[in-house]
Amino acid sequence: MPAVVALLLLACGGRDSGTPRLDVRPQGAAEPPTFATPLDAGPRAVAFDPPLGAAGVDPSRTTLAVTFDRDMDPEGWAWVVENAATAPEVGESSWDPAQRTNTVQVRLQPGRDYVVWVNSPQYSYFRDRGGKPAAPVRWTFSTAAAGGGPRPPLPPLAPVAPVAAHAAPQAPRVVALAPADGAGAVDPALAELRVTFDRAMADGWSWVMESPESFPTMTGKAFLTPDGREAVLPVRLEAGRSYVVWLNSDRYQGFRGRDGAALAPVRWAFSTAAVP
Repeated sequence: MPAVVALLLLACGGRDSGTPRLDVRPQGAAEPPTFATPLDAGPRAVAFDPPLGAAGVDPSRTTLAVTFDRDMDPEGWAWVVENAATAPEVGESSWDPAQRTNTVQVRLQPGRDYVVWVNSPQYSYFRDRGGKPAAPVRWTFSTAAAGGGPRPPLPPLAPVAPVAAHAAPQAPRVVALAPADGAGAVDPALAELRVTFDRAMADGWSWVMESPESFPTMTGKAFLTPDGREAVLPVRLEAGRSYVVWLNSDRYQGFRGRDGAALAPVRWAFSTAAVP
């Protein structure tokens, strides 16, 4: 039976654009239909100081640092504890000017094994500027044993704020759909589906099929309005048809606020007027 690891948040922070991406895929379908492109991969941690698995680390060092492969959201981070017995004491966290390396203050002890997670399934505040979270990494290292004399006392660290102070951002909400959800007798000449959100959204979207038969024919590329508050899908509708569109799904979550929070999946259904 695989081991179950419970993770606790050690330190985190939470706050803009990525490559636009379009997902138009039947839920559960094996083959993506036309106009489907994969989501961009998220950021990756590419360097650790001290390195992953390092032994004999100087216990007098006062920082840990992780570097990512791209510019990151400067207002987010998540240093996560696996077990209190293997966690260093942690203080303030900060970004370098390039916003690729995050450094956290620590107090280490000699002859200790340490485990720190950079992000976790529950806490994923290390994100790039488009809101995509970094994949969690389990980081282990050990410090050298004590030498010939006692360690000098380390200065006190600023305490880490509790988890509640860094709660995940609130998810965006849909405030209007055109045509309205459940609408009947929609004019089949309508050339756009339009969604209005309660905030500016990050570049990216996921218009998702429930089935090919119920998804409208696309006539152009999806886009966001300049203020980021509306998403538009150019379409061609047919008379006397029922349509279903999902905004995000369990698998595809391209609709996100600029703080990285994903829109909860929305099922949108409407039907067009029959030919007179």
